[in-house]
Amino acid sequence: MLSSTLRQLEYFVATADAGTVSEAAVRCGASQAAVSTALRELEKALAVQLFVRRTAKGMTLTRSGARVLGVARRILDDAAELAELARAEHDEVAGPLRITCTSALSPRVLPVLAAAFAHRHPRVSLELTDGLAVDVQGAVLRGDADACLLYRRQLDPGLEGRTVHTIEPYIVVAADHRLAGRSAASLRELADEPLILVHSAGSRRAIETVIAEAGVTTRPGWSFANPETVRAMVARGLGYSVFSGRPASTETFDGGRVAYLRISDPVSPNEIVLGLPRGQRPNARLAALERLLTTDEVRSSFG
Repeated sequence: MLSSTLRQLEYFVATADAGTVSEAAVRCGASQAAVSTALRELEKALAVQLFVRRTAKGMTLTRSGARVLGVARRILDDAAELAELARAEHDEVAGPLRITCTSALSPRVLPVLAAAFAHRHPRVSLELTDGLAVDVQGAVLRGDADACLLYRRQLDPGLEGRTVHTIEPYIVVAADHRLAGRSAASLRELADEPLILVHSAGSRRAIETVIAEAGVTTRPGWSFANPETVRAMVARGLGYSVFSGRPASTETFDGGRVAYLRISDPVSPNEIVLGLPRGQRPNARLAALERLLTTDEVRSSFG
């Protein structure tokens, strides 16, 4: 729009409507000097004379000024509409929201979250996906997703992690394991048994951190991409595992059963976090997501 500004156009339209600079200044809440300066700068930028200035008779539009006036009104109307759209984007809980989640969390969290949005914010169009920690974070960093849910120990430094729930790590053993009847156990008590892990980089790193804090040397076992495969192997008595958090069900997909034991070693709790691009400007949909993640309805799904 050349070098003219919306403020200059506002003063120009006000002057054309009012007929005088003084009345235009009153309507715009500005000084007469500011309006006069803006009109001179606008004429200079457009290289046309907009008004004929007559002492005691006020301001009269030139032929060029009359043509510019129609365009200026449209520009100001479009700018007002754009501002209204921006306010709606910021304040209205409606429109698209793309959430991605690690596979370890998605079976527990996404169905509850989807139902909560459908009930409380039906005008939000959810796009839900899941995958490995590296993939869901990559989607957010690329702009393919608005936010992701994962464990803090998996968090990429390029993302801001907002804590939504704190969880304890658990030992997972078969339901008929010698320790299954207890509420807690030390990792040292399982040092002679194979440790079966989820092998994605983020998940494995999180569990290795827990083991390092416990100061225990483990016996390596198999590793799998699917956490349900890990649980099924454990249920068959083929080893034990360590999970961040405790799923609600003790039954595996093939009908086996596992037991969850708190770790009695001095290990730090983990956190489920909402991963967002650093410096991202908030909007109403993301604010609604954060509120829902703190409700009892959704928090109970975290384990």
